Amino acid sequence: MSSISVTRLYAPRLDAREARESLLSRLWNPIFTATLIYVAAVSLYDGYLVLRTGDLIRSMEQNPIGVLLLDCNDGNPSLFLTAKAAGTATVLLVLEELNRRSQRLAFFVTLGVTLFQSGLLIFLSTN
Repeated sequence: MSSISVTRLYAPRLDAREARESLLSRLWNPIFTATLIYVAAVSLYDGYLVLRTGDLIRSMEQNPIGVLLLDCNDGNPSLFLTAKAAGTATVLLVLEELNRRSQRLAFFVTLGVTLFQSGLLIFLSTN
């Protein structure tokens, strides 16, 4: 017998735990991708509303850091929007890296971020 056929004969099979984790990983990856897209979309919608409100954003913004950024730039929302975009990009990159290292931990952190973004979307839609 050649060494190739021997290794095929005696290659370890996946145990039940590894098979379950593989299945969960295959299910999780598209959900995780969709979640990242959702987080980015809510952030883009929030930025769109900032642009749409124009000069009114200063009186409508409820985040004290956002108000500070608007005040630092004489009411111009460019600095505010840049900070928001940088924050969103950072969150998405951290989630991606966390997912590479530990899908289990990434699930819970991603769930928290998604719930927060959902709350923001509800807030933006009702006000």
